[in-house]
Amino acid sequence: MSPTTFKDQYTTFLSTLNNSYDLCQIIRATRRFGSAPTPNFDAFQSYTLTSKQNLAYTFTSLRSACGSRFDLGDTIARTELDRAVRSLLAIQSKLSGIAYGHERTGGFQSLLYQLQTLEAEALSTFSGLKYRLEITQQHKEDPKPKSILKKSRTDEVVIGIAKLDAYTSHMKNSWVETEVDGEVFYVNVFDGKKKQWERPKDAFVMLLPRNEKPKAPKRTSTWEKESDYGW
Repeated sequence: MSPTTFKDQYTTFLSTLNNSYDLCQIIRATRRFGSAPTPNFDAFQSYTLTSKQNLAYTFTSLRSACGSRFDLGDTIARTELDRAVRSLLAIQSKLSGIAYGHERTGGFQSLLYQLQTLEAEALSTFSGLKYRLEITQQHKEDPKPKSILKKSRTDEVVIGIAKLDAYTSHMKNSWVETEVDGEVFYVNVFDGKKKQWERPKDAFVMLLPRNEKPKAPKRTSTWEKESDYGW
């Protein structure tokens, strides 16, 4: 399997978002809506770009933290992202049918919801992969304890299960902050279908990037202004 399979899937996801945006442009140019307002269509087209930016930012950030191992991914991540890519290609196919007159115009509210769901699942896949890579790296770096007595196979299995439970518990308590149409909600890393509006308490949360507010200009006092003239 190619060492960049997961990255290739991610690239395909972004290119499909680009294609979807271009198809929306064709639909708009051919005036298939007539003169009627198109709020659902406008929201869908705009979100194709928003989703691309969110995914690109998260992938780049996590890739920087994990290194080239993130490009390869693992079986779980590749399976999840492959499913998301196939679903997004289905949306692109519908848009193509509308753009070239093979399908009736409409259904953009449903398409928008599908796109938002796929984005949240992809972000959850990225976070889950990062967590698993970190755990694997910790296993490699932790020195093996010297044992005086030889442990039985039963002891080794029990320890492995305990650690697995701890890792699973941590993933269940990890969330990804996601923004949709200006509203923020949180997606669980362990179960991508688990979402909630309130920020989870006592949990690990990957926050969206925050824009820093510009600093206010320094105000010069009247005394300082006057002193410039030597008064």
